[in-house]
Amino acid sequence: MTTACRGRVWKFGDDVHGDDGIIEFAIIRDSFGKEFDEAALRAMCFRRLRPEFPDQVRQGDIVVGGRNFAHHNHVEVSVAMRASGIAVVVVESCDAGFLRRALNHGLPVMTCPGIHVAVADGEVLQADPATGTVTLPDGRRLQSRPFSARMVQIWQAGGSIPLLEREFAARRAATREEDTP
Repeated sequence: MTTACRGRVWKFGDDVHGDDGIIEFAIIRDSFGKEFDEAALRAMCFRRLRPEFPDQVRQGDIVVGGRNFAHHNHVEVSVAMRASGIAVVVVESCDAGFLRRALNHGLPVMTCPGIHVAVADGEVLQADPATGTVTLPDGRRLQSRPFSARMVQIWQAGGSIPLLEREFAARRAATREEDTP
């Protein structure tokens, strides 16, 4: 199973606000705690910062951000990016809460010092959360902290809930087989 993601870069700067930049939380505030409206989240994803993003983003694209990326964010921020087709987010820095929320919903986020100055908007790069390697368009490599095996499992399953559902189903099936004479 390959863990490398290769895609076109959408580059954003420092201090990108999650709830008032990546999404517009004021618009969805009344639906907080309910089912995600992925179509609405996809339609608003990054439109304040890059109005063309919702229409031009493609499956497998990569978001590159600067320092303090996605600060002040709810889980809808990660869901919006994942629903938009973003394969991986590679940033200079972000808070641990964003990392956890994103992975919980199947969106890998890598912190990689030097990424922001090393890549330009629209270039193609490769990022591998399992190894922590980011390969730049010119072939140079930057190193991020690699994901643990469990983090890779969560990401590959599409998030914590899908992974746990799959694991519990396998355990139930194994238990039924053991109980069958």
